[in-house]
Amino acid sequence: MRLRRTVGLFRGPLNASVRSRTAPLALTRNDTNMRFCVYLRRFGKLHKLYRFHRAAGGLYVWSSQSQDYVSYHEDGKYWIRFRDRKTVKKLRQPLSSFEGAETLSVSVNMFLAPMPQDKDEGLVRVMPEDIVLDLEGNFAVEVILSAGRLELAPHPQRSNGVVHVKDSVSPVITVEAFPMVDNVFPLDRFPSKLKWVEGQNFFLNHEGRI
Repeated sequence: MRLRRTVGLFRGPLNASVRSRTAPLALTRNDTNMRFCVYLRRFGKLHKLYRFHRAAGGLYVWSSQSQDYVSYHEDGKYWIRFRDRKTVKKLRQPLSSFEGAETLSVSVNMFLAPMPQDKDEGLVRVMPEDIVLDLEGNFAVEVILSAGRLELAPHPQRSNGVVHVKDSVSPVITVEAFPMVDNVFPLDRFPSKLKWVEGQNFFLNHEGRI
């Protein structure tokens, strides 16, 4: 049995610093071409947590084995797709001129047994860009986008965590994973500076263009 909860962008900041460029990021061909997966190694198997694709049209993130996914486009349009419907729409800062740092998502994960689709570790083709996590018990994963490479400040609730950085694309993608030390849902390190107003930059079950 696996329980999972995911949330993003509505929590307070934690201390961290960003090494960013003085001007907005200028995209090149290499900036928009990367695929990688994030796996958990447990029970002798690899469970796929995320699948990322940074493409010319934006950033696409699939969660676990689901066909539902998040897409974040160059012009800042952001969709959460569930069963082929855009259930959540947001207008965020454009990827093509990304500034600062923003948390994309935070998830808390509990695994009690392998999932039927999980393969034995030796049967999974792990690519060089893929991330394999070795974490015991319940753990959290935070995905952060930033204009430059981050230096995350130490935090007592994340002392035994690991950080993986993908800085060959823009924005830079940082994946921080850490064991849960209590039952408190972790705060976003970098909540959005935007104030989400439904009907203006935040839409639920909205039909048509925004």
